[in-house]
Amino acid sequence: MSDKELFSFLKNNFDLTNLGSELSSEDAYLKHIQEMLAIRIEFYINSNLDKLLQILYKIDVPQNETDAAFELGEIKKISLRLAERIIVRQLQKIEYSKEFYKKE
Repeated sequence: MSDKELFSFLKNNFDLTNLGSELSSEDAYLKHIQEMLAIRIEFYINSNLDKLLQILYKIDVPQNETDAAFELGEIKKISLRLAERIIVRQLQKIEYSKEFYKKE
């Protein structure tokens, strides 16, 4: 995983800055990022849902995954699921990019 690329993406799209890069394990780091991102997603759900939906579309989170998250009903569960899906999707894109440039 490229912490730098993931951090850059989250900073640019969600205005997240303190992502705890000093955490000891990758799992702890990803869990911390998910929690911080979920807080920001909750904010967007409450104040600017259109912006959140645009970001989800832009980063290509599958519609069925977005729909499934919103069907959870409770805002905390929705935001945590969306944060998870955003992180997973972004990590996939980073890996695809690495593989693509490796072939060239």
